[in-house]
Amino acid sequence: MRRTLTRGMVPIALAGALVLTGCGQDRATFESADPVPSTEQPDASSDTAALTTDAADHTGAPTELGELVPIEWPDAPRELTAVEREFFFEPGPFAGDAYDEAKVIDAVVAMRPQSAAQWQEAIQSQLQGDYFDDVTTAITFDASLGESVAEPTEGERAPDEATVGTNHFALVLDASGSMGDASDSGTRMAEAKEALGAFVGTLPANSTVSLRVYGHEGDNTDAGKAESCGSTAEVFSGPVDEDGFSAALDDVEPTGWTPLADAITAAADDLPPDATDGIVYVVTDGIETCGGDPVAAAEGLAESGIQPIVNVIGFQAGDADQEALRAIADAGGGDYTRADSQEDLEDYWDGEHTRMMQAWEEWKATELSRIESEGAEQMADAEEVGQRLMTAAETEGQHAMAVAEALDTAGHLDYALKNEVWSYFYERKGDMWSYAYELKTDNWSQAYALKNDAWRQAYDKGNSKWSEFYDKKISN
Repeated sequence: MRRTLTRGMVPIALAGALVLTGCGQDRATFESADPVPSTEQPDASSDTAALTTDAADHTGAPTELGELVPIEWPDAPRELTAVEREFFFEPGPFAGDAYDEAKVIDAVVAMRPQSAAQWQEAIQSQLQGDYFDDVTTAITFDASLGESVAEPTEGERAPDEATVGTNHFALVLDASGSMGDASDSGTRMAEAKEALGAFVGTLPANSTVSLRVYGHEGDNTDAGKAESCGSTAEVFSGPVDEDGFSAALDDVEPTGWTPLADAITAAADDLPPDATDGIVYVVTDGIETCGGDPVAAAEGLAESGIQPIVNVIGFQAGDADQEALRAIADAGGGDYTRADSQEDLEDYWDGEHTRMMQAWEEWKATELSRIESEGAEQMADAEEVGQRLMTAAETEGQHAMAVAEALDTAGHLDYALKNEVWSYFYERKGDMWSYAYELKTDNWSQAYALKNDAWRQAYDKGNSKWSEFYDKKISN
């Protein structure tokens, strides 16, 4: 609890003087009184009439007396209002559940109050509630929600692993001599080029893409092996540009050996420094033939920089190569896909869009659930804190009015003085209760509005992204 003044009881002699500090009225220094006061009824017209009974007469022993001590709030966000300052006093010894009417009367009478203001302050010093934590919480209430669920990233296998940021697609294409082998509609290379071009045409406009080829120099003879095994190059990089990508792709011809490990390692340099997530697609028709370790290369790539996912597409690769290629994808944290035809390769890209549709649908459901839950919790917090303040203010006021009535019944106050003291606490209670109610309502309404606004934004975004990938899927 952040309080700069010490909570406690300040014992004084019954006949001593006590200075009470407060707010709202002229609370003066209590005058000294005789240890054994007069038994005469106080004069209603005088604020300085003698009290009828000493506290020791009620309890048989002197009573510890409390002082009404203001609480400072050093880091308050603004100057407190007059009503708010009524909450900022140290709690009295008989506040809330500790209320004991007889003991309150003993303590108040022992203070020798004379004016109405002194009676009011004496009573308040014993009954003041403990409001500090709840009032400061309510005044500084923040209805904002936590961070949103991470958005799906193309290439990630599950939406809950995704990160928000700029997507980069690093395509790594095998240009070894075997890619020139005949296939259903031409050569493996021709079919791969067509499928890759179609895929790039469906990428989001704000994405970037790169194309790296390997084995495109030398030839596939022993004489050309050294040159071919040392060849890998990025031939395109930048924002999505179908024409520019196609032009770069057209220049790639199947040539030599398969330096797969070097190509995967070099792909790390293809990821832009400002990209926050990336996906590497390796399209190959076979395994490493240059002595490298593509599994280690994929593992190293996945652990470097922005930790891209490495997916491997075995395009018309032989049965004997399947497990070796799958191991590369596993090491890179991605998936392995076997594509035995151009149609299979196009189906793979189509499947990527289907997966992203599902990922955004799941993201939307998860985000809406989070917003609803956190928003409801914020609303409940505002309601709970406000209600506690209202209840405490009501309780304190009722106790104070009851004490005023009891003091009148016991002969310590005349009718006019009792009415003045009673009315003071009635009005104070009403002001504090109304303030707490309005603060509770404002905080609750703020939480409700922010929840609804965040819910609508998440709903619209999820639907928009789902539709984006759906449109790509049906147009592909």
